Amino acid sequence: MSGPKCTAYQVDESLTPAELRAAARDAAVREATRRRAEAARAAALQAAAARDAAVREVKTRNARIAALARSRDDLSERYGAAVAARPPAPLSVGTQATAELEAWCAQVDLELATVERELREQSARAFATELFADVTGDGAERRPVEAAALFADVSDRSEPVEPLEPAAPEDVAATLTRVLARLLPDCSEDHRARARSAAVRVAGASTPDEARTWLTETRLRVQRANEAVEAGRRDADEATRLLHDLGDLEDLGSATEPDVDTVRAGLAEVVAGLRTLDEPLRRRAADCRAAAEAEVERRYVVTTVTDALTDLGYEVGEAFETLTVADGSLRLSRGEWPEHAVNLVVDQRSGQLRTALVRTAPGRGDDDARLDVEREEQWCADFDALRGRLAQAGLTTDVQVAVPPGQVPVPLAVPTAAPRPQARPTHRERER
Repeated sequence: MSGPKCTAYQVDESLTPAELRAAARDAAVREATRRRAEAARAAALQAAAARDAAVREVKTRNARIAALARSRDDLSERYGAAVAARPPAPLSVGTQATAELEAWCAQVDLELATVERELREQSARAFATELFADVTGDGAERRPVEAAALFADVSDRSEPVEPLEPAAPEDVAATLTRVLARLLPDCSEDHRARARSAAVRVAGASTPDEARTWLTETRLRVQRANEAVEAGRRDADEATRLLHDLGDLEDLGSATEPDVDTVRAGLAEVVAGLRTLDEPLRRRAADCRAAAEAEVERRYVVTTVTDALTDLGYEVGEAFETLTVADGSLRLSRGEWPEHAVNLVVDQRSGQLRTALVRTAPGRGDDDARLDVEREEQWCADFDALRGRLAQAGLTTDVQVAVPPGQVPVPLAVPTAAPRPQARPTHRERER
């Protein structure tokens, strides 16, 4: 099985992008994979996927913290000391264990819920106080009540329930404060202004019927504002996860996906609440993510092949362009092979490994020809061992082209910098 060979490969479909991402980066994971220690391999891959998921969740919480901090600063500027709640500090992902990241997410969820509720209560009370301060006439008897008292008897503290029809004029202020306290703190200024304009009409209503009418309108505007906030939060979470997935293209610039930097900038704007995650941006992000996942798979294949060959005694040098595909070109040598090497290319487009035993120095006479056959036979045996190791790593292979040892002369291959321009077309022809 000498000369150019074409071997189709296929990555095990059970390997998720998160697992491939971790395995391509983590030599310990690849080590467990290569040694066919099934329990260790499964545990290592599951641990890698769990950490990747935990990092994603940390990033979404950090984005949520940043959004809530912006809302808190805006409300504090509007109402001053009346808004005292502060969101927790974001977490910088480093060497923390996966369990630590998951525990932080669980804890920060509780803190965010508490802070959000406090912001809603404090801003509603401050606004109602401001709203009724200058009211005269029939509305003068209405005064806002303490936010804590409003929520004290409500079983579901996140969704306080107010009576549909206030029984007495003094209930209008309490009911209005409850309605305003439902308004999520990170709603847009436009939605907040709409709710305020309806609330002003409640405070200034001259009759109970007019107050009830504008209370209903205020509820509807708060509901619409919150629906928009929830949609924006879902967009921000999705954009944060997309940004996380695009991290695998971080060191590739625009070589793999020219649009990636523009897409990242657009997703960052979504996370910051400056734009919506519209379908064109979502499609472009999906294309970039597909490119990122393809790059993860390519790296996994290249690093897995490289690790296996290293275990078999081969040294992997820099890229050596003697074959036509440059997706993952490797030159393999051995210490006891001063005149031979193996050229290997990972062709991701067709899912193939292309390999060829080559001479790195001209052969002379029958002795060198016999040495060529010996090297071919050794490479054939090593290639079979390589296939076994790849199978252990979730890469199935099917040899499509093979040339028996000694059937064709071993070609001479030189680096592209050498003055041998005629050699490369010959190798391309053999490769085909």
